[in-house]
Amino acid sequence: MTATFVRRGERIRLQLRPPEVDLLARLAGELRTALEEPGPDDPVVARLFPPAVLGDPDADREVRDLLADALLADRLAGLEAVLELLERGRRSRGRLVVDLAEEEPLLVLGVLNDIRLAIGARIDIEALDRDRLAEDDPLAYPVAVMDHLGWWQEQLLAILDGRDRQA
Repeated sequence: MTATFVRRGERIRLQLRPPEVDLLARLAGELRTALEEPGPDDPVVARLFPPAVLGDPDADREVRDLLADALLADRLAGLEAVLELLERGRRSRGRLVVDLAEEEPLLVLGVLNDIRLAIGARIDIEALDRDRLAEDDPLAYPVAVMDHLGWWQEQLLAILDGRDRQA
């Protein structure tokens, strides 16, 4: 398998095959919709915006009232920025290639994390016994997607913390 993230000098390059571009765009769009139009008791919203103050509902409500709009705006901006990165990319050898600038690697890392958390919340990953998951189980696909996105995160983290330069 070819790495999704590679170091190019001081830059980090994102390179995706067409199905991966489609997957990332779809997942980012779905998360944006879930955040903009949350359903009652949506597990995604609960997972991405956990209580700020445990054991004190009044204090938690106060903190949420102060921060909720800014936190939501930051997450939505991150999703939009990743979608713009995909638009900015160029085609090379059957892949979409994007050279990430400045803070973009951290932005991508955060969005990948949010998408994985959202998928996990929807399928109740914490209650799932992965060892008993059959290939034809409807949950096998979202688990595989989470694992794939996790592999991307591992690659990006290795570059960001310098492990990619170690022999």
